[in-house]
Amino acid sequence: MATASPKDLTAEQIWTVQPGERRSVGVIHIVILALLIGIGFVVGAFGSISFPLGFGVNFFWTGIAVQQVGGIWFGGWGVLAGAIFPFFSNAIAGTPFYVSLGYVPANAVQAFLPAWAFRYFKADPRLKSGRDYLILFLSMLVANAFGALWSPLVVLRGFGLLTTESVPLFVWGWFGGNMVAGIVFNFILLKALSGVVIRTPAFVKRWWA
Repeated sequence: MATASPKDLTAEQIWTVQPGERRSVGVIHIVILALLIGIGFVVGAFGSISFPLGFGVNFFWTGIAVQQVGGIWFGGWGVLAGAIFPFFSNAIAGTPFYVSLGYVPANAVQAFLPAWAFRYFKADPRLKSGRDYLILFLSMLVANAFGALWSPLVVLRGFGLLTTESVPLFVWGWFGGNMVAGIVFNFILLKALSGVVIRTPAFVKRWWA
């Protein structure tokens, strides 16, 4: 029986391991992890120093694209990179290590939720339908809302680094900075490059392979 070409694959086929298909963790995934951390460091640092509020929070954080697109394409490797690279990009912005450590749950959730939503709901990373766009938007919305509440309210307030008056600014700065950058970059990257990525051995259907 002839196999469907990547162009003809349905969203469900993209995420389903086909009979006879062998997928395993390989060196390519370690390389992808390192690349995502490196790219995330560069673009995350750019956002952190270009539109800063303080403590790594800013009005346009380009690192969100690496977290969320990386998680969708590369599963657990993208999520892991999304939790790690902010340590480096935040350091450039002068954020203390203990604050970056406190941000880990926010960054991990921001990377995980879109990756989970695309796999669970079998959304097409090529964004072929309105449903795909909606799943991407809603998963970004929920993930970024969690990050925006966790980081200022739990981490920065918990360490006594924010006044009560400044909390709303940091909540909206985190949320808006992630959403705006995500809307600008996530949709474009997925639409433009997913057709190529799903044909590569690096693409992760499950979580690690």
